[in-house]
Amino acid sequence: MSNNIILIGFMGSGKDSVGKELSKRTNLCFFSMDDYITFKEKRSINRIFEESGEKYFRKIEKQTLQEIKNIKNTVIATGGGVVKDKENRELLSKIGKVVYLYATLPAIKERLKNDETRPLIKNKDNIEKIYNERMKKGIYEFADKKIDTSSITKEEVARKIIEELKIEKKWGKNLFKIIKIKTSSKTYPIIIGYDLFEKDYLNISPTNKVVVISNPLISSLYYYEIENILRKKGLNSLIFTIPSGEKYKTLDTVKDVYDFLLKEKMDRSGTILALGGGVIGDLGAFVASTFKRGIPIFHIPTTLIAQVDSSIGGKTGVDHPLGKNMIGTFYQPEKVIVDIKKLLSLPEKEFRNGLAEVIKYGIIKDAKLFYLLEEKQKEILNRDIPTLLEIVTRCIKIKKEVVEKDEKEEKGKREILNYGHTIGHIIETLTNYSKYTHGEAIAIGMVEEAKLALKEKILRERDFLRIQELVSKYQLPTSLPDNINYKEMRKFVAQDKKVRNGKIRLPVPKGIGKIIFKEVECKNFL
Repeated sequence: MSNNIILIGFMGSGKDSVGKELSKRTNLCFFSMDDYITFKEKRSINRIFEESGEKYFRKIEKQTLQEIKNIKNTVIATGGGVVKDKENRELLSKIGKVVYLYATLPAIKERLKNDETRPLIKNKDNIEKIYNERMKKGIYEFADKKIDTSSITKEEVARKIIEELKIEKKWGKNLFKIIKIKTSSKTYPIIIGYDLFEKDYLNISPTNKVVVISNPLISSLYYYEIENILRKKGLNSLIFTIPSGEKYKTLDTVKDVYDFLLKEKMDRSGTILALGGGVIGDLGAFVASTFKRGIPIFHIPTTLIAQVDSSIGGKTGVDHPLGKNMIGTFYQPEKVIVDIKKLLSLPEKEFRNGLAEVIKYGIIKDAKLFYLLEEKQKEILNRDIPTLLEIVTRCIKIKKEVVEKDEKEEKGKREILNYGHTIGHIIETLTNYSKYTHGEAIAIGMVEEAKLALKEKILRERDFLRIQELVSKYQLPTSLPDNINYKEMRKFVAQDKKVRNGKIRLPVPKGIGKIIFKEVECKNFL
């Protein structure tokens, strides 16, 4: 079972306020289902009920549970009516420990008497009717714990939950590092630490307009803490959400963002915050680099793959039907804020997705990192905070070293970072970005490109087996899918940005922590 706490209860029982307090006291993330639905639908709960009806809202609620069922280490505040559905109740019990926040009818009436945000009780006489109906059906009684919130504060409720569920707080308060990247175009800091949003590391001028680009899930988890920081500086932020997934990293989505920025009268003094994983970072930076010929961007990466790789180095890009990242620029951010706490809520699949890039760094330049991955699998998969900080920092230092030597891939040194990516990108394109995550595709690519080095007698068999075993150890795929057509793959190789005179220069491992380059004719590739 995931280490989540699910708060259920009638409207006005305190799910959101208690959830936020519980999040602060435990260092678990906080997620509101209603916030997620609002970001996804781009309209308020009231508007959803008015325009689409309650039946539609309940359908979206049910979909939301399916979409969040794999998140970890999170306090989830549900909507009051989500438990009306039996399947929802069953799924909630699987997602985490369920706590029923209960309040007496007089307490509920007092709390809701001036609340105009809830569509079911626009007529306040409905409160008692709906309350009695739900109590009679006993739909909240499946919970693991029940706490009466009628006459105690949110702080007291949070303390009770912590005591009764015996929640241990994750610590990492004193973990903090700054790494500076110096390129020919810009010098900027990467701030690495735990729970960084307790302090203001954004450093944005109060005269700027700020637009946060994110997706609905990440917005629900983290947008409001950023909004609070900006509000204290006298800034009102705006948010533009993009649906989750690589298939939205296109010029069509870029146009939608341009339309939003123009509608909001964004000028060159404005700032974009890219809050999310690789898709959000790549697309947000591409928009920033091209909108009115360039506006500042801050990266706040929330996935492991973005923290160790895609948010650093200034590459931006969107995909084309003929290949991944075919359209892009080099554009360095003002700052990158790497908060290790953001990794705690990642679904297991997404976390392992990022580990593929971490393994890559060990193979190309850091034998000690590779050994750490071999020896500390348990700590890494349990998301031990000091261990995560160490592997993230090691990866960032490698990326810094490479980017500073070859900011725009003009000297051939930055190509070392492409290890596993030539085949990986082709696999993503041929499977329409739907069969594999980016990390899974790169994992296959790393093993296949190591196999090429083995075949050419560049790599010893024992090192090849260590690479293959480590990838497999983290439950990442190690072989090409059966339905991949090699002839078609060669066509995509010919379109690769690295091709010169019909040949592609591949980084291949000579050993653990050592890479050399080998030229391969595209027509003979694979």
